Amino acid sequence: MIFRQLIPLCLLILYGFAYATPNAPVPTIPIANIEIHGNNTTRPEILNHFITFQKGEPLDTAKLRQTRANLLATKLYTKVDIFSHTREDGAHVFIILKESVRLQLAYGGEYSTRKHGRKELWYGVNAEAGIDNFRGRHEEFWFGVGAWERRSLYLSWYKPFLSTPYDITIGTGISAYPDYMLPIDYTDLYARASIGRKTGDYSRLSIGAIPVYRYREIVESALDSTTVILPSFRNEIYEAFGTLGYTIDRRSARFDPKSGWYYAAQLRTNHLYSGLNIPYFQLSNEFRGYRSFSGGDMAALRLRLTLRDRDAGAYHRLTYGGTGEIRGYSDDALGWQFVANSSLLASAKFHKQIYKTPRVPFPLVNVVFAGAGDISFRFDATFIADYARLAHEPQGILTFGGPWQDGMGIGFGTRIVVPEIRQSGCIDLVFGRIDNDEGSQWAPALHLYLDLFF
Repeated sequence: MIFRQLIPLCLLILYGFAYATPNAPVPTIPIANIEIHGNNTTRPEILNHFITFQKGEPLDTAKLRQTRANLLATKLYTKVDIFSHTREDGAHVFIILKESVRLQLAYGGEYSTRKHGRKELWYGVNAEAGIDNFRGRHEEFWFGVGAWERRSLYLSWYKPFLSTPYDITIGTGISAYPDYMLPIDYTDLYARASIGRKTGDYSRLSIGAIPVYRYREIVESALDSTTVILPSFRNEIYEAFGTLGYTIDRRSARFDPKSGWYYAAQLRTNHLYSGLNIPYFQLSNEFRGYRSFSGGDMAALRLRLTLRDRDAGAYHRLTYGGTGEIRGYSDDALGWQFVANSSLLASAKFHKQIYKTPRVPFPLVNVVFAGAGDISFRFDATFIADYARLAHEPQGILTFGGPWQDGMGIGFGTRIVVPEIRQSGCIDLVFGRIDNDEGSQWAPALHLYLDLFF
């Protein structure tokens, strides 16, 4: 009887010793091979910067997850899958990639109600194209042209140094356009160069320089008896700007963001070389916030504050109006009544998804937009509310002191979106408030552009 009672006790003690014994080390599985599928553009040496494991080292699932996060963060791929398969010789890791569309297109049109100091309507159109992952090195290349009465051409190239947090951007351009108030035509030739550095996962600091050469030509046909041209008038003007910028980008995506926020600040000055112009400092701040709702709806808010330390002169006049700023007005409608040295812009919009088509094969799309084989269309209705305020002094923005002018636009628009190729077309009809001696009137203005500007 005693032995029968001791048997369970002994078994319990033996189990306790077995449980207390340290576990035997788990055998490591070396990575025998790494296979990458779907990468047709990015060079292997560039892709290796984002892969945290190598052939021959022990398999670590945490590194697989980190690699997937790194690849998605580059925005080079819309889908990344990583999994391993164990065989007799070790683990075989498979990286399955789906490349993002590399081509970006944008175009728009503008009109102005002033030319050479007269009430005259004139137009300009522009188009630009950008190539992401240029040369397969995670670079960006942009090319833009303008036509009609504002003619322009520019090139820009962005290159990150992936082994470091630094990057560079260089560009050059030329533009020819008429003056709004004076009987003068301008031709500008400029260059841009900046060095940037990542200061966190979502932030970046940059410093740059922009030398400018401007040629001015008097338009004889626009002269009249009231026109005054100063004796010190010169045809050629040289100027150089310096910039210091800081950005934080927490948006869900660069194209059609649904959530998150974005902030950018830039200090700009022509103290590097002002030439004939007045030297000044300008501080610009911009905030964009996004919030999504059920059914694909989205609301967004944009705030932009510009402050100058002094009058920047007639050739750097601060004006507002047109697509990209305050809709409901032409390109230069606000800011001509006095010299403005500060401004505040507030824009709000709400996108309501009306209908989305199923994805259908479209073989010709892949010819232009590499990486896209089928597309769908989404139709949105948009409510728009814009407000801008310009003041002579910075404190006039908040205190309503000194000379100031404001404008408001309220309207609606439609938008057609093709998510697979990151393209959209917008048509907005916005009514802008026009103040005159008889009171306030609301005049319609039509704006047509590709993609959203915030």
